[in-house]
Amino acid sequence: LFGSAQSYVHQVLVLNEGYYDLVGGTQTIPVTLGSFDPSTGTYTTVATITGPRFGTDVLVDGASIYVAADDRVLRYDADSYALLDETEVRGVRKLAVWNDQLLITRGELGGLSHYFEVRDKIDLAFLYSIAPADGLPFSVEDVLVHENKAYLAVNNSFDWANLQGRIGAVDLVAQTYGNEVDLGLDGLNPERLMVKDGAIYAFSNKDFTGSSISKLSNGGVDYVHNVALNSGCAASALVGSKVYYMEYDQNKLARFDITTESVLDTLAESPGVYGLIEDPINNFLYATTTDYFSSGELHVLDLDGQVQSTVAVSVSPGNMALDIRSSTGIAERGAATFGVYPNPAADRIALT
Repeated sequence: LFGSAQSYVHQVLVLNEGYYDLVGGTQTIPVTLGSFDPSTGTYTTVATITGPRFGTDVLVDGASIYVAADDRVLRYDADSYALLDETEVRGVRKLAVWNDQLLITRGELGGLSHYFEVRDKIDLAFLYSIAPADGLPFSVEDVLVHENKAYLAVNNSFDWANLQGRIGAVDLVAQTYGNEVDLGLDGLNPERLMVKDGAIYAFSNKDFTGSSISKLSNGGVDYVHNVALNSGCAASALVGSKVYYMEYDQNKLARFDITTESVLDTLAESPGVYGLIEDPINNFLYATTTDYFSSGELHVLDLDGQVQSTVAVSVSPGNMALDIRSSTGIAERGAATFGVYPNPAADRIALT
């Protein structure tokens, strides 16, 4: 007998924004949360969220799934999908977890009293916020936790004439804000933050006429490189030494090599994606596509952008999260069992 323990992707959570009719002011397709099982290739809608106009983030932490949706934050059980708690947070954008705290960024047309707040991750009780008087007067998009700091992508979104390009940091121990750096005109509208070897990388969409990638280290800006034309909503991920991002002029994924500080290539076989995350366990990418009003799809891609399998989801699946768990098994030597991933597959599989 022998024992084995390994990590595996239990499920991929997909947050579908649905469709909000701006003219009629009605939600014709609701926000939904779905679960994709990589071992079977099946997708199931596990929660329908009525009321919000859209969804902005989904996060898995232990046995909990957190959803940010327009004016509220919800917590679900990761196995039963029962709604465990819900709280009002107007303008919620992105979520992160640090110890027993849930970190929340905010942005809203017309302004808010503050743009970053912290709540208890179990009962969602309010703990503290960073107010404009504390040095944060602009709305925030992404949040990245690294070494007891929450790095914030400060973009002043929705105020298109006054977009910002700043990266600030909240000291989560002292509960103070500072160390803000300005990325300049080419770094306006940062929407995604990533970390590699202690350096922070920001993907910015400027005024949606182009995109850039910035590197920050030692409290300063190392570079800001323009990488794409005709930008849209952020769909980027740092995989190894490469930042994958949408090149909207080609409607394909492209790659920026952080070691050479240059655009590496455009992935000719990739779809034009709306959402993108890495599966570090199996060396795949999960990507979504949509027509924004009637349909959406989830794709498993290899690292060259080629589609391995596809499943239908709902409308505007812009955000995803991996539920990674540990498995421990005791088996007789020689009595091996295997799982095939993805299922179905095109020309590449992984055995687990």
